Amino acid sequence: MSSPAATAAKPVPRKLGALRGQDLGRYTLLIVLLLIVVVTAIGNPRFLSVNNLLNILFQVSALGIVASGQTILLIAGGLDLSVGAALSVAGLATALTIMHTGSVALGILAGVVAGTVIGAINGMLVATNRATPFIITLGTMTFLQGVAILMSGGSPINDTGALFDVFGLGDFLRVPWPVYAMFLAILVMFLILRFTTLGRYAFAIGGNEEAARLSGIPVRRIKIALYALSGLFVGVAGVILTGVLDSGLPSMGTGYELRAIAAVVIGGTPLIGGRGTVLGTLGGVLLLGLVSNSMNLLGVGANFQSAVLGLIITAAVLLQKKA
Repeated sequence: MSSPAATAAKPVPRKLGALRGQDLGRYTLLIVLLLIVVVTAIGNPRFLSVNNLLNILFQVSALGIVASGQTILLIAGGLDLSVGAALSVAGLATALTIMHTGSVALGILAGVVAGTVIGAINGMLVATNRATPFIITLGTMTFLQGVAILMSGGSPINDTGALFDVFGLGDFLRVPWPVYAMFLAILVMFLILRFTTLGRYAFAIGGNEEAARLSGIPVRRIKIALYALSGLFVGVAGVILTGVLDSGLPSMGTGYELRAIAAVVIGGTPLIGGRGTVLGTLGGVLLLGLVSNSMNLLGVGANFQSAVLGLIITAAVLLQKKA
């Protein structure tokens, strides 16, 4: 039997402290979201109107789809800085195909295929392990930015026809179709991460790549599949954003790479990989949308919005890291 002294020496308080830290980390994002809602609602009652809340979801729909694909990459210890440029290329592929063929279905197919192929190429390059994903996708980002300018001639490709009617103007029960697309993307990624072998392999590779390789996981093939999957999500986002804007633009994806990564990290997925949830990513996306919308309603000048947004993102991430 153990003595009372030995029992007293057990580190019970430390365990309880760790649990409290985990709970705090889990609820930090929710607390920040609630604070934003309360402060903005006091400053401008229109913030909580149904129309404004639907507008927020509409504005972040493409970002939510891109961030869903980025989530599984970060869980696997990867990263893709080219998603913004790839989104532009996918959107232009959609607009050009519709312009030349008159077929919206072919345009959608062209955009999704373009995004998937770009993702697969990134995966093949990353799988060589000759450079970090950061450096490789930084290079492909620069290359794709040039491709987007060449595809468009530096000008917008206008008039997407029925694509605009669906994604730019269409809704169901007052909810715009891009919002449904975002939640469908979130659901698909949740199911992949929770119930598929690919999802389990992503966690294993992000936790310890060498151990995953020694256990028989085909790490290179899985990396290619993960980047291709992320590219597919980017292609879908490119199609939807083209429909929303009723045009393909060479700069339409600018900034999406950093905002997508920010949303994923704010949602609790570390850059080193090994853990994370797409539901957390959804929270990060909503945080970015709420911050932008609240600053507009509170009359914060455009010159200050980027600085304020950056500070809030940094604070949210630091709070989670501390927890």
